[in-house]
Amino acid sequence: MSSLDPNKSLPPLPPLKSFSLTHILYDPTHPLSIPLTLLSLSPIFLFVSYFTLLIFTRRLTILLLATGQVGNEVLSWLLKRLLKGDRPYMGHGEVGTGYGMPSSHSQAAGFLVAWGIGYVLTLASRGTSRDGGKLGMVRKIRNGIYVVGLILWSLAVCYSRWHLHYHTPFQIVVGYSAGLITGGVFFWLTEYIPIYHPQSPLGQIRKRIEYLWEGVGGVGGWELGDAKGGWGEGWLLLGKEVKEKKTK
Repeated sequence: MSSLDPNKSLPPLPPLKSFSLTHILYDPTHPLSIPLTLLSLSPIFLFVSYFTLLIFTRRLTILLLATGQVGNEVLSWLLKRLLKGDRPYMGHGEVGTGYGMPSSHSQAAGFLVAWGIGYVLTLASRGTSRDGGKLGMVRKIRNGIYVVGLILWSLAVCYSRWHLHYHTPFQIVVGYSAGLITGGVFFWLTEYIPIYHPQSPLGQIRKRIEYLWEGVGGVGGWELGDAKGGWGEGWLLLGKEVKEKKTK
């Protein structure tokens, strides 16, 4: 061993464990393994998208969607420890670690599908899809492509969990179904009722949350995206807008 060996004076390592959030085993000989591995990771990439959209659009709807996805992950974590279903191929490398019932990736995909379909169906009530003629037709086609693409993506994510040997078909179906139910209920509570029944308790709660959210202003105290003002300035600007409307 050379005197320049960097391992010569290092202390022994403690037992280490893989951070399994992005750790996936795959068959390098199968041509679809890499694409399906990336698809399997795509629900995790969603949170990066949510964070980016929150910075540059400052939309409360995105904040609530991200919150719902986090809550859906917590629900999946609880269901895994309640049902305690084993993964297939237990003990086969690191595929066999942790519980497998339900599939959390499939549940995340199902959540977004239910939420996304609800969003498309309520676009007209948001004032973003009332145009007729050619423009209305283009938007209907675009929304249809969006929904079909979202469904196909979610099914591909589910298939990837089976192809990569992380879940059984039943675990995937249970996870996807749980995500659909959770996403649908969450959308109904946070979007549908506040839109169509703004004077309801849920509608009033959303208004208060929106006021607080807008008052925070831009990220880091700077005006970013659609935010007006920085930390604390947002409330002052909102108050100024209210006074200007009253004087008109």
